[in-house]
Amino acid sequence: MPSTAEDRIRALASPDHILVATDLTDTDYLLPHAIAQARNCGARLTLVHAITPPEVQPVESGATAYINETKRDRDARLMLMELKRQIEGHGLVCNTVCRHGFASDVIHEELERTGAKRLIVGTHGRGKLGQMMLGSVANDLLKSVRVPVFTVGPGARSAGRQSRPQRILHPVSFTGDYIESLHLAFDLAQTYKAELTLLHVLPLDIIRETVNPARTFAWAEKALRSLLPDTDDPAPGIHTKVVAGDLVKEIMSTAAETEADLIVVGMDGALPLFHFRDSTAYKVTAAAHCPVLAFHHAQPRKEAKHEEADRFAGVIG
Repeated sequence: MPSTAEDRIRALASPDHILVATDLTDTDYLLPHAIAQARNCGARLTLVHAITPPEVQPVESGATAYINETKRDRDARLMLMELKRQIEGHGLVCNTVCRHGFASDVIHEELERTGAKRLIVGTHGRGKLGQMMLGSVANDLLKSVRVPVFTVGPGARSAGRQSRPQRILHPVSFTGDYIESLHLAFDLAQTYKAELTLLHVLPLDIIRETVNPARTFAWAEKALRSLLPDTDDPAPGIHTKVVAGDLVKEIMSTAAETEADLIVVGMDGALPLFHFRDSTAYKVTAAAHCPVLAFHHAQPRKEAKHEEADRFAGVIG
């Protein structure tokens, strides 16, 4: 990979600026991750809170539709000030942004304005205050944000050691520019001195149609091993695994088996094979018992799709 690409991935693995999108009901589980990552990378933090227009605010049954906007704005800004104080107590630099608008729009605009190289977000909110980080918002961000998105799903809200992962799982697709997310996983493992498991999931329908399934497994295992760093050491901190089955279920099963603290998922939204589509990344986030870092690969060349299909067809024919 060219040095410029290496530098880019290294900057993504250890960003100097992290954006934390909060609905102010999720800070108990988002802040520990944000503080740990900022301290580890020497990054500054920006907390962003979007105040949803009152006309689209959900109203609970039996409640009145009236919203005191002045009080809501004041409460939100006071809470952000307190969060800023807590973060700065750890010796970190923190800015806060409180804006009116839809959460997805505000987050995109703040990523562009600040140049932040990582987004931390929860997939669901709790309570009544502010814009709830509902699944639809998180899913939209996964589809559209071009920096790594660190998501904390409903099953991953206890930070614990996950704030500094010791075991990382990275599913490898062998499609598109998968090398980008592979290098991101390598750099994260090196940064945290964590064990890394590379997983490849073969679709069951492909295996059923294969003349020689053992040959396909052997190819995938050899392909995974070929990705290991070329050093004299046997890289005891990096493991490989090939299985056949449902993609999301096998990722979850391997995450449980390896006690993963972080899952790094690369996404190729345009490729036709068994790649990691945006929807898969969200399904993994929703099901995982640890945070998920999702990253869009570079948009593949049109002819690359056919090259990937031909390459895979060659080992299953």
